[in-house]
Amino acid sequence: MKSLFLVHLSLFLLAALAFAQKDLSPADLGKLKHPRHPALFKIEGKKLTKPSYLFGTMHLGDPRVTTLHPEVERAFRSADRFYAEIDLAPAKMLGGAGLMMRKDGSTLSKSIGPELTAKLDLELKAINPALSSAPFDPMKTWVMTSQLPLLQFQFEGKQALDFVLFERATKAGKEVAGLETIESQLKIFDDLTEKEQVLMLRSTLDLMAEERKNGKNTTKKLLDLYLTANLPDLGTFLKETMAMGDKEDPAFKDLNERFLKSLLDDRNVKMAAAMDESLADKPHDVHFFAVGAAHYVGPNAIQKLLTKKGYTITPLFH
Repeated sequence: MKSLFLVHLSLFLLAALAFAQKDLSPADLGKLKHPRHPALFKIEGKKLTKPSYLFGTMHLGDPRVTTLHPEVERAFRSADRFYAEIDLAPAKMLGGAGLMMRKDGSTLSKSIGPELTAKLDLELKAINPALSSAPFDPMKTWVMTSQLPLLQFQFEGKQALDFVLFERATKAGKEVAGLETIESQLKIFDDLTEKEQVLMLRSTLDLMAEERKNGKNTTKKLLDLYLTANLPDLGTFLKETMAMGDKEDPAFKDLNERFLKSLLDDRNVKMAAAMDESLADKPHDVHFFAVGAAHYVGPNAIQKLLTKKGYTITPLFH
């Protein structure tokens, strides 16, 4: 349930790209206690009397991810106010549950048809023999797409980094909030037509089947990169892997362009505005903003938007 509202992670997994691990063998990766590079920026300038911070997250619960780099840990502990992409308080999360359910009078299996339902059941049983598509039948098609790459991690019962930080901040008595609402984040997916949602699900299932056949695991690759790469390299890889299907296929080209604009560029503008408002409202507090690493890439990256608003942004990764 919790991972559903971090749905954009699943879209990082819709297409796989090969990459070289950053100078570490699998054995060395297993020995890491935390990421090698702090995915961190310092915010100064305007009327701020103390530095605040931007942090790039990975929405997974691996202990090497949820254990912060020492520089990030120091910044987090110094913060008076903590912001995630959305408010992750249980009551807020529960309030968004209705947004997952279909309102078109149909069901998932009817919408995607028997052939795709069979493929879906095959991938679900590969994750866990007890799984089937039946419990997901009342849900919207995009919900199934978002859940598939995360189900195996749900069975491990580990909280994603964003939830860990939100709970830590709450227990420490920090002011906590979200830069967006659940409704605005999920509207990106609701705005897709049913045909586009089915196309996305088919692309995801094809990728998962191919990876299972070839013994690959894109999520593991992403995890390794988060543990070893600096933030620009990680963010670039994430953005590249978000493209669905055949990039030369007109159907995917148009969908990718519109979807990525909504998922990244448009949200970056809104989140940067929310950050600016918070910083201006409490210039004497230390703010810690934690959002997905892909939001720090490209011409509309959050740190660039904040620079245009008059802040001095210093990268602290190395």
